[in-house]
Amino acid sequence: MAINVLDKLNKIPFWQKMVVLLVLVAAVVATSLFMYWKPLDQKITALQGELQQLERTYKEQKAVADDLATFQANTKKLEEDLRIALTQLPREKEIPTLLRDIYTLGRKSGVEFKTFQPQGEINRKLYAEIPVKLQIVGAYHEIAVFFDRIGKLSRIVNVSDLDISSQVSKDKETMLTVNCNVTTFMFLGSGT
Repeated sequence: MAINVLDKLNKIPFWQKMVVLLVLVAAVVATSLFMYWKPLDQKITALQGELQQLERTYKEQKAVADDLATFQANTKKLEEDLRIALTQLPREKEIPTLLRDIYTLGRKSGVEFKTFQPQGEINRKLYAEIPVKLQIVGAYHEIAVFFDRIGKLSRIVNVSDLDISSQVSKDKETMLTVNCNVTTFMFLGSGT
């Protein structure tokens, strides 16, 4: 029976054998292309995208690593700026000292305190306002020196709502009565 099949194949013209062979080769190539090469091509494309992403990440991290000294210097400067800011914005335990300092500055400047009345704390997101209602009496120069000294404190202190009136004393000196609010601030954020 195998001889019969071979005899029949030998009787087929050569050009028909070549066409059948070409069709078989094309079928094998097409099958391998779709079964093996196409998934590999898709995997190569995906890996190339991943490689590009890794290269971008590498370049970004290398730039940071190459500039590490500058990054550390910037961090150190920011920490110093924070330390300075915290000296201007006291924490809760420093407020009584600051209020005592304001009172002492007033006494050293020659003003007389008629009212020194701390008001209720006003909380904001990162800080709290601590207003103090003041009524002080003194000569123009004494009051100016007092406000100048408040302005030179290392802490942030605002003077607002000034109401100034004057009267002549018995010895013919003009005395000013100043009603105002002095507001200092307290840091509420997390500690360092």
